[in-house]
Amino acid sequence: MVEEFFGLSVPFWLSQHFPEWNTFLTIYVSALWGLTSFPNESYPFNLQQELTKISGGSTIAEIVDRLILKIECQKSQDSECKYMKDQKFYAYSGHDLTEIGLFAALGFKNFPTENQLWPDLGSSIVLELWESEEAVGTNTNSNTNNQFEYYYAKIYYYQNSTVESPKNIGNLLPECHGKGCPISYLIKRAELLRPKPDLKI
Repeated sequence: MVEEFFGLSVPFWLSQHFPEWNTFLTIYVSALWGLTSFPNESYPFNLQQELTKISGGSTIAEIVDRLILKIECQKSQDSECKYMKDQKFYAYSGHDLTEIGLFAALGFKNFPTENQLWPDLGSSIVLELWESEEAVGTNTNSNTNNQFEYYYAKIYYYQNSTVESPKNIGNLLPECHGKGCPISYLIKRAELLRPKPDLKI
C-alpha cells in the first residue's frame, strides 16, 4: 500500500489485513495476467498464452523489435541506422501491472521478486543487449539466419527505487542460463505473443 511505503499512518483495522490482501491480489493477478497456468483446461485454446498476449504481448514485441533494429544497424552504413547506432539507452514507463505483463511475456511462471511479492513502487526491469566475444571479426550480416546468434540479453530487476545492485533474474529462466537470454529466445517469445493484427505501442 502506498501509505505504508511512504511511512504514513494506516488504521490498525486495515493494516492487519495486508498479508491476506496481498496474497489474494497476487494469486488473482498472476492468473489474470498469464503468470499462472490453468490445470485441466477444457478450453479450445491456450488460455494462459492468450492472457499473456493481452497483458504483455505488445510490450515484448516492441522491445524485441527495437533490439532487432539495434543489432541490424550495428554494422550498417544506412543513414536511417545512424540514430539507432548512437542510441545507448531506451526506456519505457509503466505500472506494476505493466511489469507483471512483461514478466509473463518473458516466460516467468511467477513473480521473480523477493518472496514472490507484488512489484514495489519504483521497481524496474532492465534488459541489456550484449554482443558475444565470438562476434569480433565475423561478418554477422553475411547470413541473415545467424546474424542474431552472437547477441544475448541480460535481464535485471530493481526491487524498488532505492536498490543500487539489481537482481539478475534472467538466470531464473531455463532458456537463459549462462551469459543471458539468446536473442532467438526473445524473438520466439515476441512472435508467440505479438497481438494480431499487430497493435503497435
